[in-house]
Amino acid sequence: MSEFNFRILKVLNNNIILAYDFKNKKDTILIGKGIGFGKKENKKVYINTKSIQRSFAANNEKMQNEYFRLVNQIDPSIIEVCEKIIDIAEGEMGELNSHIHILLTDHISFALERVKMGMRIENPFIDEIKILYKNEFDIAMQAIEMIRTKLGIDLGFEEIGFIAMHLHSARKNVNVKETMRNTRMLNEITNIIEEGLNLELDKTKYNYRRLINHLQGALDRINTKKFIENPLLENIKKEFKDSFEIIKAIKVKLEEEYEMEIPEQELGYMAIHIERLKTK
Repeated sequence: MSEFNFRILKVLNNNIILAYDFKNKKDTILIGKGIGFGKKENKKVYINTKSIQRSFAANNEKMQNEYFRLVNQIDPSIIEVCEKIIDIAEGEMGELNSHIHILLTDHISFALERVKMGMRIENPFIDEIKILYKNEFDIAMQAIEMIRTKLGIDLGFEEIGFIAMHLHSARKNVNVKETMRNTRMLNEITNIIEEGLNLELDKTKYNYRRLINHLQGALDRINTKKFIENPLLENIKKEFKDSFEIIKAIKVKLEEEYEMEIPEQELGYMAIHIERLKTK
């Protein structure tokens, strides 16, 4: 065992420090009860790994400063809960993008402030999120219960969806704004379908879940510009005329949002899903 395994770079408080990890050759944020007590900056130290509850690499100085700003502004109990949520998520889904430590903590802190001020959290995309990001949604439900138990504040059911989107974005290494955008588009497309069919879709049924998953696949292909071919397109147009009219409205919406031409072949299969919903 080496005499030293870290160099102390900055002590945030008794529970959080920034240190250089000699083994991994990285600046690392260490979190643990009392881990910063008595530590001096720029000193080499040995820290028993058993006393480190959480650690993550600080990729750059900007990230360090953002996290330290949060630490100095937010109640340590909130940070502790957020780190526990991230720990559970990584245990079930694998390593997340390290920015989740900043983004999730900032988001939950802001949500807590809104609830304290009596503001209601609304999430119009909750049904889509529950279908698309099932694992993340299940973990987010645990997170809401943990926040209620440890912090004494119930953020409510709809906040589960927002936490799930943050976890999904960190899991897929995409900007949370992109996840939000795709989820919003799914919601708007289903609204177009409901108007076209003149009915309210039952979001608990299998056909709805299948539609949402198909739509997500289409949005993924639009984002990557890798469209699929559809040899059945002409038959679909003839057999499902009414459903294909709805597709035309969806095509207009997608082209406005993504500022590109969306081939009919990509959207053709969607008419089959809409036809199923109509007949059910």
